[in-house]
This record gives sequence, structure tokens and C-alpha cells, in this order.
Amino acid sequence: MKIAPKNIEGFIKKPAPETLAILVYGPDEGLIRERLDLLTKNIVADIHDPFNVAEFSAEVLNENPSRLMDEAQSLSMLGGRRVVRVRDASDKITETVKGVLSALRSGDNLILLEGGELSPRSSLRLLLEGADNGTAIPCYVEDARDIGRVIGDALRAAGYTIPTDAVTYMAENVTGDRAVARSEVEKLVTYMGEGKKVISLDDVIACVGNSAALSLDDLAKNVASGNFAEADRILEHVLSEGLPAVTVLRNLQNHFLRLHITKARLQKGEDLEDALKKLRPAVFFKIKPAFISQLTGWSMGQMEQALALLVSAEAKCKQTASDPHTLCSRAVLSLSQIGAKATGMRRRA
Repeated sequence: MKIAPKNIEGFIKKPAPETLAILVYGPDEGLIRERLDLLTKNIVADIHDPFNVAEFSAEVLNENPSRLMDEAQSLSMLGGRRVVRVRDASDKITETVKGVLSALRSGDNLILLEGGELSPRSSLRLLLEGADNGTAIPCYVEDARDIGRVIGDALRAAGYTIPTDAVTYMAENVTGDRAVARSEVEKLVTYMGEGKKVISLDDVIACVGNSAALSLDDLAKNVASGNFAEADRILEHVLSEGLPAVTVLRNLQNHFLRLHITKARLQKGEDLEDALKKLRPAVFFKIKPAFISQLTGWSMGQMEQALALLVSAEAKCKQTASDPHTLCSRAVLSLSQIGAKATGMRRRA
């Protein structure tokens, strides 16, 4: 069955009792993990309990299709229902899932399928959307408003208050992955400590300003300026911290898109400062000089080339057997080379 977007959060907190299989899919990996964990907690007290939570990859299922049926109908040693989680779910397991869905009965264990970006024509997605005892839940990258709600709710739950401008700044400066947003909230809570319970905009700037957001801003600045050595150093740092390569590539896409939009406005005759003021979030003051320099050095064609390269790299990262870190490094190298030529042409002009 399909769930209306406005009803998704409520369903996750209290799934329909007849639902025995749920596909959670989309580009936001952090949101996928969060929703899978919440759905698991509806059934078992400890999501890491190996007796009540069975987890394996779709590749294992391809090799042994009967594994899913066995796990779905096996009894818990401690009583109650169990959870069966399948990673990397794709259309390759559609027929296996279809057979299990037809055999599931009320009281059987809950099956959770973790998928990536599945198109509307995906056979697995269509199967779960059309099943009476199954459903599919999309997890798309959230905008600043949605991320702001997550941040505000998490901080209030921790006993802090925060003004709207501080929430807005933080939401606009963390990447569009819910896991990253929650990580930034944890850093902010640690930064604030137990003494001060009212968070100001200055507190957020001081904390988030030293986080992955500004590391990624610095990466984009150095890539577009043609400084490969520094860009590569920052890239190695953010990847070693566990930031997904896709998140890095999307941040770079955002940087070049902002350059492209601003350059288009300048070509229409707008004043530089007026064009910059229209960007949301505003260009961070530490990278503003480099951003202005890049507007002059990069041509519209080069910016479009950069965006195409980044979109292609992201698509390849999501293919089976790909190495996202290597693909990300290659993209940074290629863009830095274009950046070096662009800034070199600017200096010679």
C-alpha cells in the first residue's frame, strides 16, 4: 500500500498491524537508517539484539532465497516478534520478496528492506506499494525547513531553547542528510555543556563553523580555485570522519550551482552585491573573496561542465561494486584542474 507523505511520520511511530514488510528507500541515507531503526524499535527493545534482529545483505538472499522465508517465520527464543532487515535491496530480489509476501500471516516477523534510489518503475517498489501486507516509504533529501524541524525538536528534547534565526542558520549550513544534522546537534549539545540552556546564533556559528559544513565549504573553495593539494587534504579528512562521498559530491554541486546562478544574474546586469545577497544561505564571509574570484574566472560553460561531472560521479557512486571514495577523489582532481585553468585565465586577462 502507499502512504501519503503527510502520514509517513505517524506510520513509522505506529505501523498498521497488517503491515508485515516495509521497503525504506531513497537518496537520504541518514533518514533511511533513522526510519529503519524506529521501525525496528516498534517490535524489539534492543535493535542490536542478535536473537531478535536478523540482518543480512540482498546478495546473501540471492544466493539463498529461502533465507528470507525462514527468518520471517522463525520464532523468537524470548517470545514475541522478531525483525528481519535486508540491506541493499533492489529489483534482483523482487521475486523472492513476492513469494514471501504471499505466504506471510498475521503475527509473522516484520521484514524491513533497505533500498537506495529506486525509480517509480522499480519492480520491488511497485510490489510493496501494491501489497495489502506491505508498503514502501521514500526518504528524499530534506530541505532547510525539514532539517530545521529536526534540529529544533532534538534540541528541545535535550532541554535547550534556540531562537529561530539560529535554527535557520544551522539548518542551512548542515548538509541535506538527516544523520549529519543529528551529528551536528550532538556536537552543539556537547559544546553548550550543562550550564547554559539557551543557545544563541553566536553559539551555533562557533560550533557549526568548526564542523563538517565549513570543511566542505573549504573543500569547494579550494576545488574551484584550482588548489588541488589543499582540496585533497580536506577531502581525505572529511571522508576519514565518515562523511559519505555522495554528501561531498552534493555539496560541490551546490557550490557550482550557486556560482552558476550568481553569474547568470551578473550577466543580466545585476550588481554583484545585490546578486550575492539573493543567495540563501549567504556566502560565508571566510570564503566570500574566493567565491567572487571564481565568478570572474569560471565561464558559464565551465560551471556547467563541473555540474555534469559531479552528477555523473554521484550516479556512479550508487552503482554496485563502485568505490565512492575513489570516484570522489577523481572528481575533485578533475575539477581542481579546471579551476586552475579558470583562475589562470583570469590572472592573464
